[in-house]
Amino acid sequence: AGGHAITCLTYQYSGITGGTPTATECGSAVTTCYKYQTTTTTPASSSMFKNSLTLTSYRGSCGGCNSAWTDCNTCNTDQCNSAFAAVRSVAPLSLALPLVIAATLAASKRSKQ
Repeated sequence: AGGHAITCLTYQYSGITGGTPTATECGSAVTTCYKYQTTTTTPASSSMFKNSLTLTSYRGSCGGCNSAWTDCNTCNTDQCNSAFAAVRSVAPLSLALPLVIAATLAASKRSKQ
């Protein structure tokens, strides 16, 4: 039941300009990839400081991968790369992640107060 790990891209950065995608070894059981992005701007003297947070979430039948800090299990199917290619450039808001998105937005609002 071993299988092999596959490489997926994760994005997580903040700052004035965008960061670099990070390659992460995700379990080959991963079959669905979601990507969502939130962007906030905060006044900073005479300019606007842009804070971008983009998270990519991977889900599979025997283990999942969320960002570069999560250990991922491996299985014997490999559908993530083909699935991820379809959503890589459009950054959709997935119905599978409403609680995570809501928590992210709530935390963002709290930090501004």
